[in-house]
Amino acid sequence: MTLLFDTCAMMISVVFLSIVGMVAGVAIPGLFMVAAAPWLDWILPVRKK
Repeated sequence: MTLLFDTCAMMISVVFLSIVGMVAGVAIPGLFMVAAAPWLDWILPVRKK
């Protein structure tokens, strides 16, 4: 019975950490891109047709 509870606790932890990892994987690079956007516009200006 202890093995069952340990397995359930581990699966809940893995699911929680995977959700946190996906959110961090999207949010943290997004924050850096917001900070880097003015520099990118200065370095690579939009081409005018």
